[in-house]
Amino acid sequence: MDVVTPDVLCAVDRALAATKAASRRDDVQVVLAEAINNIAEHAYAERDFGALALRILLNDTVLTIQLTDWGGALPDDQAQNAPPPVPTNLSEGGYGWFLIRTLTSVTSYSRVHGQNRLTLEFELF
Repeated sequence: MDVVTPDVLCAVDRALAATKAASRRDDVQVVLAEAINNIAEHAYAERDFGALALRILLNDTVLTIQLTDWGGALPDDQAQNAPPPVPTNLSEGGYGWFLIRTLTSVTSYSRVHGQNRLTLEFELF
């Protein structure tokens, strides 16, 4: 079954709507759209298709979303060390990791057994 990014975003949004994480829905939508786009564009750059697993955990204070893919590795800790964009460059790209890091309270990436694991935490207000 083919599932595209808008389908994933809608499903996650519906799942969060009636929870204590409802106040973070907009941030989650932006972050997930950026993260999934990065996976499709970079991890699966040389492939016609790719798989993505999404895990959502919610407790009283934190919403955690873990994305797992089986594509190419993220080079050189790009998730943690990507420089902020320079707005005067007027570039269309380069804002993804900045947005992800700005809208989450914790962002972590690991490569384990051929899998990329991106963990995103959102503090609940």
